[in-house]
Amino acid sequence: MTESDEELWSAGMEVVQRLGEHGHEAYLVGGCVRDRLLGRPLHDVDIATSALPEEVMAAFDRTIPTGLQHGTVTVMFGGRPFEVTTYRTESGYTDARRPDKVAFVRDIREDLARRDFTFNAMAAGLNGEWIDPFGGRNDLAEGIVRCVGEARERFGEDALRMVRAIRFAAGFGFRVALSVWRGIRSQGPRLRQVAMERIGSEWDKMMEGADPARACSLFGRSGLLLHLKEPLPPAVMAGLQVSGPAAGIRPLLEIADTDVRWIAWLAGTGAHPEDAARFCKALKFSGKRETRIAKSLSFHRAMPERGADVRRAFLTATLDFGRAAALDWLSMKVEGAKYQKWLDELPAAKAAQLAVRGDELVRHAGMPAGPWVSHLLRHLLEETAFGRLANEKNALLRAAETYIVQTKK
Repeated sequence: MTESDEELWSAGMEVVQRLGEHGHEAYLVGGCVRDRLLGRPLHDVDIATSALPEEVMAAFDRTIPTGLQHGTVTVMFGGRPFEVTTYRTESGYTDARRPDKVAFVRDIREDLARRDFTFNAMAAGLNGEWIDPFGGRNDLAEGIVRCVGEARERFGEDALRMVRAIRFAAGFGFRVALSVWRGIRSQGPRLRQVAMERIGSEWDKMMEGADPARACSLFGRSGLLLHLKEPLPPAVMAGLQVSGPAAGIRPLLEIADTDVRWIAWLAGTGAHPEDAARFCKALKFSGKRETRIAKSLSFHRAMPERGADVRRAFLTATLDFGRAAALDWLSMKVEGAKYQKWLDELPAAKAAQLAVRGDELVRHAGMPAGPWVSHLLRHLLEETAFGRLANEKNALLRAAETYIVQTKK
């Protein structure tokens, strides 16, 4: 635990103490308790309390009523925000995500009983007090993902919990309890009620997590991807069982950028760029991410594995798909030094980097603008890329004259 983690934990305990001074019970709960036991960084600290929302607001100088209908108040304390939520029970999940009814209760154990997994159903209080009614600490020690109570019921309440089970298993290096697998098999069809944005967000967290390859493998084995609101491309589905990266591509864990991990994984499935674009659309990724992933996958598929003019293929692909796609591909490669050298030596990767503009070519040729301009710019790009022409204005104009004469023949 870092010093900042300790400070955050201590500040959370001060909120607990303040509530206690006002006659209310309170504990740190959920992910912060789990992550402290695992020695992982703390991102935020949530607090559960017997106090009603109005009682929480009365106990602190600065509060924000962020979710009063669910008992949640954001307390600003020591310059930090803390979500403080009244102990509650939940019932009626008609949309397979959110409870239809919330009831405030006075017992922390009732509150913990509504949570998803045992290691998320623990509470830490003042003076080292721990409340762990479902064996969460033991499951952390044994490295197992287990539901609070019946997995079938927990997943029936919130279908996204099935995806989270896989994310936790891959992220923590845990195994999935047999009861959890059975619950997933039983409740899998309920995932059709979950928005694709939520699926995409969870899968994104898996891809940036500690073991993205295992996460994708578990996701495929679970059968959950057969029950999405929007179907994934068949090529991606077929490639889900691929056990390793494409030839010459580094393992996902060795790649720092999450989007490049997606590109490498899709390359391993054998997906085409069109499949990648459909995949990104289905998971509701931004248009910018979709373009990057599909374009970089196009770059990968344009590169021969062996027996061809690799330098020519690399430079052509860079002109076709851009320097950014080349850099993505290079960051995936096991051996990329020679490619990096070629990229560094490239005088221009796009027409805008040439020492002559399209309008200058039009004036120099004394011809009306038309498709010939883009064809000529591409020709000049290739000539400079392959070292046959200097990226210098007069040289480019002379080469343009020759090109125009030859194309008129």
